[in-house]
Amino acid sequence: MSGPTSPPPPPPLLLLLLLLPLLLCCGCACGCACGCACGRAAGAGAGPGSGGQPVTARLRADTTRPLTTVSPLFLSVALDAALLRTDSLDLLRSQKLMTLARGLSPGYVRFGGTRADFVLFEPSNRSLTPREDGESIDAQGNCPKPISFEDEEYLKYVLTSQEPFVLREQFQNDFKNITISGRSIDILHSFANCSGLHLIFGLNALLRKKHAWDSSNAQELLKYCASKQYNVSWELGNEPNSFRKKAHIKIQGSQLGKDFQHLYKLLKTYSAFSNTGIYGPDIGQPRRNKIVNLLKGFLETGGNVLNAITWHHYYVNGRNTSLKDFLSPAILDSLRPKVKEVFQVVAKTVAGKKVWLGETSSAFGGGAPDLSNKYVAGFMWLDKLGLSAKLGIDVVVRQALFGAGYYQLLDKHLNPLPDYWLSLIYKKIVGTEVLDVNIVQSDEADDGKLRVYMHCTKKNSEAYGNGSVTMFAINLSDKDKYLCLCESLCNKTIQQFLLEPGDRKAGLYSQSVRLNDEVLSMVDRETLPVIRGKQLAPGSIIRLPGFSYAFYVIQDAKAPACQRN
Repeated sequence: MSGPTSPPPPPPLLLLLLLLPLLLCCGCACGCACGCACGRAAGAGAGPGSGGQPVTARLRADTTRPLTTVSPLFLSVALDAALLRTDSLDLLRSQKLMTLARGLSPGYVRFGGTRADFVLFEPSNRSLTPREDGESIDAQGNCPKPISFEDEEYLKYVLTSQEPFVLREQFQNDFKNITISGRSIDILHSFANCSGLHLIFGLNALLRKKHAWDSSNAQELLKYCASKQYNVSWELGNEPNSFRKKAHIKIQGSQLGKDFQHLYKLLKTYSAFSNTGIYGPDIGQPRRNKIVNLLKGFLETGGNVLNAITWHHYYVNGRNTSLKDFLSPAILDSLRPKVKEVFQVVAKTVAGKKVWLGETSSAFGGGAPDLSNKYVAGFMWLDKLGLSAKLGIDVVVRQALFGAGYYQLLDKHLNPLPDYWLSLIYKKIVGTEVLDVNIVQSDEADDGKLRVYMHCTKKNSEAYGNGSVTMFAINLSDKDKYLCLCESLCNKTIQQFLLEPGDRKAGLYSQSVRLNDEVLSMVDRETLPVIRGKQLAPGSIIRLPGFSYAFYVIQDAKAPACQRN
C-alpha cells in the first residue's frame, strides 16, 4: 500500500514571495530591520545600509526592563563659592541667567567648592558692589529682583577682571576667609527657587575646636534660613582629603563622620529642616588608598545620616592636557573603575545608600583653556552622563554654571557654551530609566571610539509616544559611523538631534554648536530657542558624522520598560 502523496511544490512566484522577506532581512537591504542580521557571528561582514553605505555597527537594546533608574534631578549644576571672592553674586539676579538656569530644571544647584571652607556667615554684612538698588528680592519673595542691563554689564566686567586672582589663589592654595551676608543668602535661595532648582549649601568644615567641628557660625546661618523658612539642603566640607594642602589641617574620616552626626542633630532642632537633605563627604576621586580609607572611616561613623554619598571626579589636569586627551576612549573609560571603587566601599559600610558625583567636569584646576569651554568638551560631558547613569550614579553635579575658569556652561558674557546646549537637550528628552544597549557587531575593531547609551524618553515629553526611548551616541573617530538598530527597535520612526561645531572653521574648538545644521542661540534674554528634532525615515541607517555626538528619540519603540502608567 502506497504512503500518502506529497503535496505539489508551490508555484515559483509564490515561493519567491515567501522567501523575499527573509532575503531582504538577512541582506539588510531594509536598513537592518531584522534580528537575523544582528545575530550573525561577530566579525561577519556588516553589509550595506540604505543608500549603499556600509553599516559600521549594529545595536541591540533590552527594552523590557530598566537596567537601573536615576533621580529626576540627575543632571544638576554648581555655583562656586568663588563668586563671593569676585563679588559677583548679584549676577544671579540677571534675567538672562535665570532664563538659562530654568532650562536645566528640575535639578539641584550646589553652592560650594574649595572656598566654601573659607566662608563665614555675617548676617548684617552688605555686598561690596557699588551699584546697590534697594531690595534684592521681589515683593513675593520668590525671585531675585532683576538687575538692569547696565548693572549686569558692570558685574560681568568685575567677574572677568577678578578671574586671574581667583585662579592664582587656586593654583597656589592660598585662600583667605570671605564672608556671606543674609542678603546674599536671600539671593542664592531666590535664584534657586525661581529657577526650579533646589539649593544645596556647603558649610565650612575648617572651623574647629580642637579636633571637632565648631558649629557656632553654621548655627547662625541655620537660624537665619529657618527664620525665612528656606528649603535648603546641606553639605559640610569640600574635598577633606585636601584639607592639609589648603589649610594645614588633617581630619580623620571617623572624626568627619562625627561632625556630620553633629550637623544632623542641629538640623533636627529646626522644624524648617525636618526633611532636609545632608550630602557628603565630597571627597576627591579615589586615586590613593588614603582617600579610600578616609571615605571608609567617614561612612562607618557618619554614613547613616546621609541622604547620598558624594565624591568628585575630573578626567585630567587642566594645566597639562591636550585635545588628544579629550578624544581618548581610555581617558573616558577611566571613570568606570573609580565608580566601582566607591560603590565597593559604600556596599561594605552603608549598603543601599545613593551615590552622587557631587562635583565634576572635564579638567580640574578651573578647566583646560581652549578645551573645556569648546565643542570638544561635549565628548567628555555626554559620555560621563551616559556612563554614570549606567553604572548607578544617582545625580551628577556639573561644575559650574558660570564663574571663573574654563569649565563653565556659560561664558563670561553669560552666553551658552556647547555643553549648555547639550545639557538642555538632555534635560528635555532623556528620562530616568536607564536601558542596556550594546554594540553587537561592528566591521571595525572595538576601539571604544563609538559609544552608545539609551534611556526611556522623558515622561513629560508629550511630543513622543508612550514607550519611546532616547539613544545618545558619541563618535570619537574622524570617520562617519553608520548605525543600525536591530530587533525590537528596527523600522521605527526616529527624531534626530545631531550636534556639530557651530563654527565649521574652528571645528572641535568651536564655542558654538549646530543642532541639525542650525546654530543654537537664545531668541532674546528671556527666551530659549525651540529645540526641534529632524525626522528620519523608518528603518533608516543612522549616520553619525566623524567627531560628533547626537541624540535620537525612537518615537514608536513601545518599549515595555518605558510605558507610562
